[in-house]
Amino acid sequence: MSSESTNSGQARKPVRYPLLLTVLSGLSFVFLLLLLYFVGNSFETLENQLRFRPPVAGQGNASGAYGIEIVDGQTVYVPVYSHIYADGGRPHLLESTLSIRNLDPNRAISIKSVRYFDTGGSLIKEYLDDKMRLGPLETTAFLVEKRDTRGGSGANFIVIWDAEEPVYEPLIEAIMIGFSEGKSISFTSPGRALIERVE
Repeated sequence: MSSESTNSGQARKPVRYPLLLTVLSGLSFVFLLLLLYFVGNSFETLENQLRFRPPVAGQGNASGAYGIEIVDGQTVYVPVYSHIYADGGRPHLLESTLSIRNLDPNRAISIKSVRYFDTGGSLIKEYLDDKMRLGPLETTAFLVEKRDTRGGSGANFIVIWDAEEPVYEPLIEAIMIGFSEGKSISFTSPGRALIERVE
């Protein structure tokens, strides 16, 4: 017998268990269809959950407890950073803006003192010589320039304010921004009341 007939005989070996392979292929196909159907429905359900819905009048916090403080004076600590560290300890210089917003739509507040301290707790600058009035919904800002590195990574503002009558607690925060070697960074730092008189 020639080698050709031997090779053709080997190529014609019958496939074993043809019925089992057919059943397994069919089950795999059905499983794949079910999986695709399930995944498609899951995405559709998620889309429906996240879909924008316009607000409806009458809905909201049923208890009415929104946690708005009514105060007539505070001493507020605000963390500020004239630089932060990156790339293994290299300083990244930042420009800082202290923002003070009177949130009360009807009553004024008075800013009594805005003092800037360095990392060691030493006073660098007093920004006000006298009281500063902030009218309803008025905002003021104080700037620490990028080139002023005296504050360091642990600088802070102490802000003292009061009002003739109780008002909504003002929003006092610092905004830092910096650009260096093609990179930019910005973040906010909220104030924290140290002393307050709450109505």
